[in-house]
Amino acid sequence: MLEIELGKKKTVTARCLFVCTTLLLLFANGAYGSGTYQHTRDRRTLIWNNSPRRDHEATWSGERDSNGFATGYGTLTWYKVQPAIVTGSNIPSARGRAVVINRFSGKMVRGKFDGPVVNVDASGKMFHGTLVKGTKANDWVAGPLPRTDQQLSERVSRSAVNPQPPAEGPPHFAAAVLTRPFTPEPSATAPSTPAAVEPEVKNRMIMDFKEQTQVVLARVGDATGDFQEIDRLDSVQRLPAAVSESVASLVDRARDFRAKLGYETALSECRSETETVDALSAVVRSTRNIAGSDASAANSGLTDFLKNNPEPLIDAQRPLWRYLTSMRLLCSRLEKQAETHLQRAGAFASAGRTGDAIREYQEAYRIFPNPATTEKIRQLQRNSLGL
Repeated sequence: MLEIELGKKKTVTARCLFVCTTLLLLFANGAYGSGTYQHTRDRRTLIWNNSPRRDHEATWSGERDSNGFATGYGTLTWYKVQPAIVTGSNIPSARGRAVVINRFSGKMVRGKFDGPVVNVDASGKMFHGTLVKGTKANDWVAGPLPRTDQQLSERVSRSAVNPQPPAEGPPHFAAAVLTRPFTPEPSATAPSTPAAVEPEVKNRMIMDFKEQTQVVLARVGDATGDFQEIDRLDSVQRLPAAVSESVASLVDRARDFRAKLGYETALSECRSETETVDALSAVVRSTRNIAGSDASAANSGLTDFLKNNPEPLIDAQRPLWRYLTSMRLLCSRLEKQAETHLQRAGAFASAGRTGDAIREYQEAYRIFPNPATTEKIRQLQRNSLGL
């Protein structure tokens, strides 16, 4: 009996210790904040959330370290998941429609933002600030981070709006909006040995370029349904003007970056970002060409880009590369299908069967829009009218 009583006392004591320890931990969390680490939506990366909520989820565009924590430069996008009601029931499903509520772009260290951060809220308003180990070191200030060639006195005055993101995340840069149409020029040859740049200025230029690249990548991702792979040409839409302009601004930034720091520095310090800029330019050109009924030009441009850049350098680029590859494969397949009709059209035209030739050319154009095919149709029509 004595042994039984002693056993009961030990069990009660252990339970009391467990309860006390739990209460102490809860008290500590209450004293120091309720932040916690959580997984991104794909369950692959750990990020810090200062204000966790069940209906908030996130995606991370950057890398993760060997322990699964977000690391390096990237964009953290926060979503509010709206519960969906199962048909015929009042019970909400596990996951409904996700709505973007905030984006943060900056540098992560062990899943927490550390350093300059830019935030773009759901309405498109942009703010910047500094985070230290995931915690704000100052208030959010309206506008993007100051450029390296600006003075502190030129900073934009603080906005009355003080956004409260679900987690202190990376800075989100809103790329400068241009008034000219997007017409990316071939990269100008930058001097391999430009004038020396002070280390502090150089580091800031590199950081700014990395951050702007992540922001523009996120904007293009939104405009393309998170780089949803293409299976029909009629599903390809021209990018919104503001998004195309942000890519144009980034292309200019990359050209200026190479000119000031040198091509070797661009490759050694920002190789993945440089390739991302080229890929985003390819997205703008190919979607513009397809939407403008010139699949031939789109296919040619995509083939050239993927020939020079067959594989992404980092995992964060894979959705973008899959998107471009899906467009190229679709264009190549449709071009082959159209070729059969083009050959028939040529044979009919040689035999003087103009009507049949025109119909075959029209079918080829329907399958694979090409201005050259349109011109052949017009030529046959003019010939048939004796013009």
